[in-house]
Amino acid sequence: MNYETVDILYRSRVTLLDHLEDVGYNTQPYRRLSPKEIHEIMKTQAGGEYPALGMLLELREKPEEESITKCRVVYSLQKIKQRLQSFTSTIVDPDTTDFDPKTTELIILTLEPIAPNFHTTAYEFWATRQVKVRYFQISAIVTNPLKHMLVPLHQKVPAEEVPALLKSMYAKKTQLPLIRFHEDPIARMIGLIPGDVVQISRPSPTAGECILYRVCVP
Repeated sequence: MNYETVDILYRSRVTLLDHLEDVGYNTQPYRRLSPKEIHEIMKTQAGGEYPALGMLLELREKPEEESITKCRVVYSLQKIKQRLQSFTSTIVDPDTTDFDPKTTELIILTLEPIAPNFHTTAYEFWATRQVKVRYFQISAIVTNPLKHMLVPLHQKVPAEEVPALLKSMYAKKTQLPLIRFHEDPIARMIGLIPGDVVQISRPSPTAGECILYRVCVP
């Protein structure tokens, strides 16, 4: 394992932890892993699977209603594109693991580019098992795309607020512009699922701020 890969692993890990902390997860137990320790893990654990890099984070404040409260992060530095279905299934299999899709979301990090079958697989797991899984190429999150100066602010509209919003706009959800589930990197980063509505706010030279809404679709 070369030092460039270790550097990418470390920096992307910091970016991911910063993002997960922003959305409410307790990240402190996983903040102390240094580049040197990552390098040692690479040398001592073989086979491309590195459980010592994995994380299971919990929300700092638990919601009153049943919803996602945990995030499991899995690293695989081997190629998984051709075995993506089986690889993901082993992580979420209810017969062999304690993974509960009602309370846990899944993030899988790989060195491979995110090809179309990653998007298809993410949708299939959501549509058939209600498993919320997101795949990221490690090098793509060395920096947080949400914080890029050219990316406007994206905020998920709470589900309970969507009916009133649509009523105020005299619109149906199907009339909103689209944002693609998992395929759009921003939709994937903020964890949108089909049916979610996202508010996008951008500066406007005439109005000061332009606000528009998109609906997440497969």
